Amino acid sequence: MTTELIDIISSKEDDEWEQSINSNNFKEGVFCIHRSWGLGKVKKIDESNDCVIIDFKGKPSHQMALDFAYSSLTVLSSNHLLVLKEEKLSYLQKLSLENPVELIKIFVLSFRQKATPERLQAVLCPEVVSADQWKKWWENSKKIIKKSASIRIPTRKSEPIVILDKAPDNYSLFIGTLQSALPPRKKIDALYKILKEIESWNDQDQALKAIASIESLLQQAKEDSFPTLDFVLLKEEIIQKAKISLPSEKEEDLFVYIPEKYDLLLSSLLRLSSINQERVLWLLWERKNKPIELFFDLLTNADGKLADNIVKIFEQSGLTDLLLEKFNRLIRERALSVELLYWLCRNKNNLLQPLLNSDLFYCILYVLERELGSVGKKAEKLYDLLTTGTGLIQGLLSASSLDDVKDITRTVLLSPVFRELDKRSLLGAIVKVRPEVQELISGNRGIEGENTLIVSWSSLEEKKRELDELVRKKIPENSKEIAHARSYGDLRENHEYKAAKEMQAVLMRRKAELESMISKARATDFSDVDTSVVNIGTVVHFTDLKTNTPSSIAILGAWDSNPTKGIISYLAAFGQSLLGHKPGDVVQVAMEDGNTKEIRIDKITRWIDAPSV
Repeated sequence: MTTELIDIISSKEDDEWEQSINSNNFKEGVFCIHRSWGLGKVKKIDESNDCVIIDFKGKPSHQMALDFAYSSLTVLSSNHLLVLKEEKLSYLQKLSLENPVELIKIFVLSFRQKATPERLQAVLCPEVVSADQWKKWWENSKKIIKKSASIRIPTRKSEPIVILDKAPDNYSLFIGTLQSALPPRKKIDALYKILKEIESWNDQDQALKAIASIESLLQQAKEDSFPTLDFVLLKEEIIQKAKISLPSEKEEDLFVYIPEKYDLLLSSLLRLSSINQERVLWLLWERKNKPIELFFDLLTNADGKLADNIVKIFEQSGLTDLLLEKFNRLIRERALSVELLYWLCRNKNNLLQPLLNSDLFYCILYVLERELGSVGKKAEKLYDLLTTGTGLIQGLLSASSLDDVKDITRTVLLSPVFRELDKRSLLGAIVKVRPEVQELISGNRGIEGENTLIVSWSSLEEKKRELDELVRKKIPENSKEIAHARSYGDLRENHEYKAAKEMQAVLMRRKAELESMISKARATDFSDVDTSVVNIGTVVHFTDLKTNTPSSIAILGAWDSNPTKGIISYLAAFGQSLLGHKPGDVVQVAMEDGNTKEIRIDKITRWIDAPSV
């Protein structure tokens, strides 16, 4: 199907959103944009002195020659998203909650070809949508957009979002996709998505046309890899939705279309709806005389939907003991996939409850450690399920012995998988199940307490920014590099892949270091420091007794060292030598080069009262 799209670049209507400067639009109070300095607001136009004063965010009251302003600035409409952020932020915040479609339309009209999902996040976060709510907000907004059918979201983050002039016709879209040059597997995926939106196919002529096109494709199919089964089932679904009656002799035997090759069978099953999956599985089960090993192989690579149907067949066939034995073996061998583990942990089927035990906990931990550094949603979902709430831990550990729970507690304490706050949450859940392990955790925390770091608020924020950049930018970029390098094939001789994996190890090690440092940090502004003795947050005024030279040094937090400004960390040798001494004390202080120096402490003051030493 062809749809008329708004051409955001050339439309005269959209020219108003960004305009070249002229005497009519360049006025005091308007917003403009500069390529380097960003958004600014015209504060004053002084034509007598041939200049203009503009408040840029990083350059308040910046003076520019009028000629230069006219050639380098672009005026923004009052409806431009950047202007609304400055002038009507609460309105945009309200739109984000009540009408995200309208908000995204404003974004598209503001940025035109540059209106990518990537830029949308950069523009809206954190002022309009907070960073921690972004993922949830965007997923919900995409669902609303899909229903509205007025906006097209691209598959790639770097491609522009487009406003549609009119909603697409699903029937025509289906026929158009069916007749397109897409590869068969991509075509079938697209067709199922479109058909899902069609509750009933009212136009039988169009339905018959679609059926004829499918039959033509089936007749032309020559490769074994062609998804014949999918197209046959698709044809059946159209017949049902269009309520077309076929003579009994025209009804086909679905079994003959089921792929013999395992890979083709699995990929087809994973694409099918739950109802069609069950149909195909029962046909295989009955016609192939209960092929148990085949079903076990399918189970190993199943998603939750396929696993549900396989379990149902074993249950109805009275083979539950055999199924549980297989699951136990997969758990012992740590052979369950992330997706199957997630499904198993969420499953409410009483049949599978005996599998929730300490062995399954170790299997989950093994898989998460194997996926360490992965940014895949499946691994994240399993991680969140384990570390959020106490329900899963209750199920996994309630029947375990105290010794087993203690072993698990020690494993959690030492595991690099968990972020520090999540680790504490998980340990808290374990204590609720078995309070006896509290002493074990407290003993470990006592050791950790000895390593508490006193830091300034500014240095803590800097470490958090570094961690945020790692998690949001550098690690995802590295994961893309690994995937890209893997596509070159032959990993043994793939230098790009090896380099990307080595960088992954560096990034993950730094991430673990930062998380550990931040978890041990106790931030302060040094305002309540005791100046009767040398403490963290004091300035020590002293005299070098060898040269009789007065000097001063500020002793601040663990990450505040800046010797050129007269600031050292309390962890430095010099700082450690001074801590606890009072005015008048003569102290042998250790220097970083291993030598010592004799000084006399003359006075101790608060650093916060005179931060420049």
